Amino acid sequence: MPTPREDLLKSLEKHNSTFTTLLSLIPAQYYVAPDPDVVDSKWMKNKKRKTGEEIKEHKRKVKQDKLDPSKHQTLDQIQSTESAHKENNAEPESISVLPEAGPSSLQPLPPTASISELRTKLQNRLDSFKRQRGVNPDDENENAGSRNALEEERRRKRGEMRDKRRNARKEERRKDSGKGNVAKTQLIVPQLKDDHTSSLSFPSVSLPSSSSASASLAKKTKMGLKQLSNPSQALEYLEKHREHLQSLPEDKRKEAEERERWAKAEERASGVKVADNEQVLKKAVKRKEKAKSKSSQAWSERKRDLEKSAATAAKKRNDNIAKRVDDKRNKRLGIKEKGTGNKKGKARPGFEGKKGKGGGKK
Repeated sequence: MPTPREDLLKSLEKHNSTFTTLLSLIPAQYYVAPDPDVVDSKWMKNKKRKTGEEIKEHKRKVKQDKLDPSKHQTLDQIQSTESAHKENNAEPESISVLPEAGPSSLQPLPPTASISELRTKLQNRLDSFKRQRGVNPDDENENAGSRNALEEERRRKRGEMRDKRRNARKEERRKDSGKGNVAKTQLIVPQLKDDHTSSLSFPSVSLPSSSSASASLAKKTKMGLKQLSNPSQALEYLEKHREHLQSLPEDKRKEAEERERWAKAEERASGVKVADNEQVLKKAVKRKEKAKSKSSQAWSERKRDLEKSAATAAKKRNDNIAKRVDDKRNKRLGIKEKGTGNKKGKARPGFEGKKGKGGGKK
């Protein structure tokens, strides 16, 4: 028997009310298209300068509106509100009719242009801007060609200047090497005599130490000025030389001292260090004796350490030999050492499992 029509209507109304109740639980913002003005106001709410109190008050109000259940309207309420708003804003003689949704309401998008067309359009747009500024694009292309020619000419000139500098440096190095070779070959050529220079004469300065009358005394004096590496020998020679000068007569002693002063000046001028200061020589002798005693003390300590180490090594060797002899004798007689017994010694690392050894695993 078919279901009565009244029962079907009641069932449909019941299901409709159930689904409407379920939909009312979902906020309308998730399935209703937002208004652009509302979205802009949401993101531009702090566009103008506001104080801290105003911002806090606005946040508090937004939070209250969000949690207020009366603010959450259902779809029916939203549609009724919008329809009432439209009726109030609409003119009385005009009747607004919503267009039916269908395929006729959809308009196709214009076809997309190709890359070449877009480039041509962009170039035309740029040319129009140039013409507005008073620049001819054709003249600019010609100027671009002339600029390329100028750049090429500058590049060529720079290359020529670089090659010229490189060649100049090579020529300079070649001339320098040639000059060096000429200077070496000039040493082989004999020097010619010059008649003009042979007739010239220069005055000479004669020193008291170079007189022929006292050559032997000057020789002795110069021998006393030579550098001696041993300060003790230099001090001894200085004392003997002073005694020798004291034994000479007054006039000869003064003459010898004068020559000695000139000889010392000549030696110092030539860069030789003259050892004629008795105090300096005594300090040098003392310093050398101190270094010698220090070296001898270090050598004696080293010698004593060597003797001690040699005696220790000899004693250890003799003890090892005596122990080896005793071990052989005890082994032959069957005598065991005291304290050995069956005591297991500590096993060596890596030999824990070897048989016959104490302290390992079996």
